[in-house]
Amino acid sequence: MIFTASQQPVFKQVKENYECIHDVLENTKDSDWVLTPEGSLSGYCEGPVHNATQETKDEYNNYVQKLENYLKENRRNLALGTGHIEQDKLPYNEIRFYKEGNFQKYYAKQLLTHGPEFMGEYHFYVPGVKLETIDLAPNVRAGALICNDAWAYPLASPNGNPYYWRTLKEMGCNIVFVSANCTMDKRDEVVYNFHESMLRIMAKSYNMHIVVSGTCTDMNGVPVQHVQAPSGIISDTGEWIVKCKEQGMDQVSAEINFG
Repeated sequence: MIFTASQQPVFKQVKENYECIHDVLENTKDSDWVLTPEGSLSGYCEGPVHNATQETKDEYNNYVQKLENYLKENRRNLALGTGHIEQDKLPYNEIRFYKEGNFQKYYAKQLLTHGPEFMGEYHFYVPGVKLETIDLAPNVRAGALICNDAWAYPLASPNGNPYYWRTLKEMGCNIVFVSANCTMDKRDEVVYNFHESMLRIMAKSYNMHIVVSGTCTDMNGVPVQHVQAPSGIISDTGEWIVKCKEQGMDQVSAEINFG
């Protein structure tokens, strides 16, 4: 199966994000599965969040429908990072899985960033309550994690790291999709190394491939000339198969044989 990691901008405007995702899909027609970054359609902590106006919700839903129409018409497989209001009327930070254009299920971020004295992502979303897997093929089971779920950044994870990777392995996963959005206005080499090392050690420790897609904008949707976490595809030995460049929009693809 051919997988694509997409490093792309995540703007505040859903229209611009839709157009970007559409371009990515048009440029990756040979890929079996494409993964986009955290909040790639809605915007990060934008769109359908707590206290969103009906106008904002309607605009977002309009572009969800346009994207879903495209996926159905082209029978595409997409793991979409986006904020979304579910049937319980609550907003979640999600990866939504579409198989041959049909929505299958979603994973909602559990480890929302916050601290002892700041609410962080709780201002915008409610946390998910469980891990999810999806069978991509008879011998290929994928899990999903969103940004802080994958590495539990210490300053934004006061309760520590639950190591969801271990549970995903126990659930039978041999590949994990990670959508990320963690770039600050200035690059911090120590933080970058932390993110990269966490991804590689988890792939190696649990013998799972990883597809990770991050942003080339900061968390306010502003283009920057660096990234704070790498994007690409990591083998089940912890080595990079393909890796995006460390600034700007980029997509990389790799064929993985699961045996």
